[in-house]
Amino acid sequence: MKEPSAVRNQRDTVFRMLFKERKELLTLYNAVAGRHYTDENELSIKTLEGAVFLTYKNDLAFLIRTDLHLYEQQSTVNPNMPLRFLQYISEILEKDYITEIVYSKKRIKLPAPSFVIFYNGDDEQPERKVLRLSDSFEGIEISGEKITEGSTSEIVPKGSLDRISSGKQDYQKNAVHLELIAVQLNINPGYNEELKQNCPTLMGYVQYWEKIQEKIRDGMKRNEAITEAVDECIKEGILPIFFRRNKAEVTKMSIYEFDQNEYEKVIRQDGIEEGIEQGIEQGIEQGIEQGMANINKLYGWLFAQNRTEDVKRATQDAEYQKNLFAEMTAQSGE
Repeated sequence: MKEPSAVRNQRDTVFRMLFKERKELLTLYNAVAGRHYTDENELSIKTLEGAVFLTYKNDLAFLIRTDLHLYEQQSTVNPNMPLRFLQYISEILEKDYITEIVYSKKRIKLPAPSFVIFYNGDDEQPERKVLRLSDSFEGIEISGEKITEGSTSEIVPKGSLDRISSGKQDYQKNAVHLELIAVQLNINPGYNEELKQNCPTLMGYVQYWEKIQEKIRDGMKRNEAITEAVDECIKEGILPIFFRRNKAEVTKMSIYEFDQNEYEKVIRQDGIEEGIEQGIEQGIEQGIEQGMANINKLYGWLFAQNRTEDVKRATQDAEYQKNLFAEMTAQSGE
């Protein structure tokens, strides 16, 4: 298998750079949530600087009033995002909310979390998709309605996941008692346009990446495409102040992001190839084991009838062995 190379240091992404400032992050939140908050001081950054998946940090986490929001930008389809969010929210809660009071009778009040993914990859995706942690669970039975992957149902789950009435009903085995729901929003051109119109910085981010993709599709080398895209954004008034001030860093970060995307593609491809190889190996092993079991069964059946000569002949004559298997099967009624 091909051994992928990857950038080993923790690095920002262009998306994270754009929304590091509370003013910009508040605008993005208002666009997503349909709010009109104006006081950026109500927003408290909770982003985990040390929470890393592969080489990247957790993108954005912030508290506004009593709600905690985690945002991630993805250029690859990843069904494991709910699991990653679970890791992030656990670290945030452990860092800021879990104290010795957790062992007392006093209930700790927690902010209500929500999880959003901004997708701008090449794979075709719906405008809005719901991902659930429970989609990864094995052997579960769910009470009530389940929002499946790709659904456009409401984010809030309908009904209780497990109804138990004061001991009158047995504890439901295999029910879902841990859930995390994440919403993926497609921000590629032609999707969620109202959202992007309400957040000019997000719109500019999408336009920048689309310029790069178009240039690469036209045959331009990646590094040249990134450099030209930055220059065009400045000339065309697409986030000109940001790109002018951060031109070198944005160019570098964009190259790293493309490297990371290629790395993830290699990882996924290696995973597929490894799965196929393991499947073949397991199939061979299982076939050998099953064959040995069948032969032992046949020889045991023959020895029970004192047919030792048939056993000897079967070890040297494959066709005769098949006939004996057919005879055994017919007599045993299998």
